[in-house]
Amino acid sequence: MRANKVERVALMGGLIGLLLTNPRGALDKALVRANTDGWHCRQILPHSTSNLFIMILSMICLCLTLGLWTFGAGYLLLLEKESS
Repeated sequence: MRANKVERVALMGGLIGLLLTNPRGALDKALVRANTDGWHCRQILPHSTSNLFIMILSMICLCLTLGLWTFGAGYLLLLEKESS
């Protein structure tokens, strides 16, 4: 029997995110951590929000920080491992 879980890798947005975020490094860290715990990655999907409230909140955050920072998109990892 297999166990599955979905993990979200969050990335920063705005100018700070543009300069400091390394998407490949964030994915590598998440995958190493999952593999250490016995999970295997089956699929990686880009994550973007479709919730209107979250989109508005993100835009407000971006405006309040003058375009410097907001929570942003990321990736969804589909993980699986054999369970006993």
